[in-house]
Amino acid sequence: MKTKLFAEIQPVAHGWLAVGNGHQLYWQASGNPQGMPVVWLHGGPGSSASPLHRRFFDPALFWIIQYDQRGCGRSLPVGAIEHNETSYLIADIESLREHLSIPRWGVVGGSWGGALALLYAQAHPDRVNRMLCRSPFLCTQAEIENFMEHPPEGCREPWEALQAQVPKHSQQTVLEFGYRVFCLEKDVQKQAQLAQAWATYEAAMNVYPMQAPTIGLGSPDALISRYRVQSHYLWHRCFVGQSILEQAHRMSDIPLTLVHGDRDALCPFENSYDIQRAAPQANLIRVAGGGHDLTDAEMLSATFQALTSWR
Repeated sequence: MKTKLFAEIQPVAHGWLAVGNGHQLYWQASGNPQGMPVVWLHGGPGSSASPLHRRFFDPALFWIIQYDQRGCGRSLPVGAIEHNETSYLIADIESLREHLSIPRWGVVGGSWGGALALLYAQAHPDRVNRMLCRSPFLCTQAEIENFMEHPPEGCREPWEALQAQVPKHSQQTVLEFGYRVFCLEKDVQKQAQLAQAWATYEAAMNVYPMQAPTIGLGSPDALISRYRVQSHYLWHRCFVGQSILEQAHRMSDIPLTLVHGDRDALCPFENSYDIQRAAPQANLIRVAGGGHDLTDAEMLSATFQALTSWR
């Protein structure tokens, strides 16, 4: 049976929040201002908030906060990587909570947003009353290398098209080349071509083991900004220490749900086992045969059911 999300709604409040060094975060709030506050941390790095995400919550019961991370979406300046590191992003979440006068909130994050959720909960456990991480990323070198260099067979063709962007005489990896093109050079035509190939490959990895549909990937400018931010983060291993779970004991009192497909090509299912070992209170929902894509029927259903249990 197809899962029916809550109806589409429009934000009832929005704005830009200045967070220093010229960065302004675009935020929006939907649903009931008197309801249970919840913040959705989008993935990427480099993506942005989606209208789909707020449809997982009953707008009569929840005050739904969304925002675009530094350099992403409608936040300003678009594509900026200066003063854009993970420690800033964690501080930004707390600044947004304070700006909106929310004492405590539920935190939801998928993929890269799951990594931010875990880091935020460890930094500010007293501000989080519950948490859900969908297909969480742990920012390990192995994950990054598998994504950039070792795709599953079903994603090999778009990966080869991405690899073909790297000059044949070059000894650079795709990530090293991408970081140079997006972050250190100014050739917009080269950036647009590389961003298109990168987006096509990432889309295939996202829906694996399903076949990637032929869809519009966005404007060249938006794609360049997205992959400038993404390559900046991946090249620097997302600016995290030895382990993203170094202080997992600090979130031991936070109810935590993990939803993860066991055939995820981007963020391996074993990530959730690692989280559960570090945070034994975590409830792991295994989506059998599921990949990374939130809109996959089984993944969407599991995430929706987990969130509708929040009351």
